[in-house]
Formats: sequence, structure tokens, C-alpha cells
Amino acid sequence: MSWVTLEHRGKLHRLAVVRTAQGVWVGWRGGSRFFGQERQEGSGRGPDHGEIRAPMTGRIALVRVAPGDAVKEKDVVVVLEAMKMEYQLAAPRAGTVEAVLCRPGDLVDLGAPLVRLKEEAGPGEAAT
Repeated sequence: MSWVTLEHRGKLHRLAVVRTAQGVWVGWRGGSRFFGQERQEGSGRGPDHGEIRAPMTGRIALVRVAPGDAVKEKDVVVVLEAMKMEYQLAAPRAGTVEAVLCRPGDLVDLGAPLVRLKEEAGPGEAAT
């Protein structure tokens, strides 16, 4: 893992960067994002739409949801401990928890999927 410092609006931010064969993971306090080659998906959504992923390597301190739970946008679903700090990871949108992919005490790497929300049916689509 590499670290990059970015200045934005007069503040310095430290970003974790991990290169993979498919692209690059960038992690920051409270979030992460995968940058790879653009691909067309059937739904028009990216592969991580509705997934909460580890923004950095750390240990799962708390999981606040279970499969079937309804969440609102920005509800805290997982607490990750890293670098002597706790990071509250929130739902990117309202929805229903499809899967919880971690447990308290698990060690996770940057970009690891932690919670997945069910895909929402768009206008004119049938729910799956």
C-alpha cells in the first residue's frame, strides 16, 4: 500500500492507494473508490453501487446491520478501526441490506466489500 497526500481547500488529506491488475483502489477517511477501465453494465450502474467497502486496511470494530435490515442514506452500518482511529462507514443510499460480508474482529484490506445493499428496481423495471 502506498500513501498520497492531497491538498483540497487548504487542508491536507492522506489517501491510501493500492494497485491491482484491474485498476487502483483509493481509500480516504470514511470511504474508498475503485478506478479501473470503464465497462458497460446492463443496469448502467457501476459494480460497487450499493456496496460499502473498506476505505483502508483495518479491523472491524462493530457491525450495526443484518441481512434484511432497512437503512437510510448515511446510516452508519460498520465501524472500522485503523491507525488508532474509528471510521464510521455509512450507507451510500437508502435500501435493504442484502449481505453482511464481515464480522467484528475481522481484519480487512483496502477495498474489501463489507456490506451489500439490494439493487433497487429503476422506473419501468421489475424488482429482482
